[in-house]
Amino acid sequence: MTPEEVELLSQLTIVIPTCNRPLELERKIEYWRDLPVTVHFLDGSERPCFPNGLLPGTQKIFYHHMPPKQGQNWVENIQERAVFGSSLSKTKFSAIECDDDYYTASGLILSIKILESQKNIDAVAGYILTYVRDKKLLWYHKYAPRPGRADLETTSIEKKLKTRSSWFLYAICKTELWKVFLLTCYEAKEFTKANFFAHEWMMYLLSKAMFRTSYIDIIQMVRQDTVVGANQGPEIPWEHFVCDSQNAGFIDEIVEQLAKGFNAVTPLSEHSKNLELAREQMRLDQIRASKSGTSLQKSKMPKSVLGNILFFFFPGLDIFWDRPRRLKYLWETSKYQYSAEQQREVEEIEKLLLMPREELRLRANI
Repeated sequence: MTPEEVELLSQLTIVIPTCNRPLELERKIEYWRDLPVTVHFLDGSERPCFPNGLLPGTQKIFYHHMPPKQGQNWVENIQERAVFGSSLSKTKFSAIECDDDYYTASGLILSIKILESQKNIDAVAGYILTYVRDKKLLWYHKYAPRPGRADLETTSIEKKLKTRSSWFLYAICKTELWKVFLLTCYEAKEFTKANFFAHEWMMYLLSKAMFRTSYIDIIQMVRQDTVVGANQGPEIPWEHFVCDSQNAGFIDEIVEQLAKGFNAVTPLSEHSKNLELAREQMRLDQIRASKSGTSLQKSKMPKSVLGNILFFFFPGLDIFWDRPRRLKYLWETSKYQYSAEQQREVEEIEKLLLMPREELRLRANI
């Protein structure tokens, strides 16, 4: 790593919420300990895995034990940790990362270079490569890459809200705006206990609306595919919640919080317009929810037996680019023609994911 790259990475802080996942925590420490990035782990486990503060043998990795307070549920706890995490960054750029996901060093360096050189850009996102644990590690693009996209670089909130995709939560951001974003998305409100998904809904919209985002055409993050049962949904599905007239008070509060995020990046003269824009976003979601509730779910087409046979014998064929496969076959597909450096980074992450616990340099108290 060059002195310039070390300097760039030293301007970044990453906040990582975790809970009851000591092995993932250990692997993340192993990954970040040799990079000049400031990292804060926010652990909601009942018992601490490490002493609070700077972790032994590291220079910029800090551990914060933040178990749920008496009467506090897990949703309130993770929101409290996120709000606390937003206060920790003292660097120019910041990001959030899950405890089983990994930003690539090359993706971080290019992202920071763009943020340094382009003053009209607030956040940088990139391609996501997903891994699945199924006896062996398998890899694919769950989120299809869109090369050369610039749809979120505009200053117009209306235009950005009309785009169909969002980086949601994971991008490298300018710290001051990132802090406002997290505080707005995770501020505890009356609607939090009524339906916590409201915060996710706002996050999806505000990651588009609040930031002028540039996209890079390389792998910025490696993410684990969603583990079934890992994230418990709300008791009342969002689609039912937003269409129930008894929740009108909560809906108004959600809309006002969304407008608060819009207001953070627009002049005072546009704030009344922002409230109407927020109401329109809720109205559109209510329409989508009512349609999804009345329409019959289409049955999934059975997989082609011939296709499965062909994939088994010829996994490198381009027609199967979106199926999970081992890395050596992934790199043979034209959709995954990344640089030798990026391939090496992903292979190193895979090696870490498969590394025996005994080989990790710092282990949790479990």
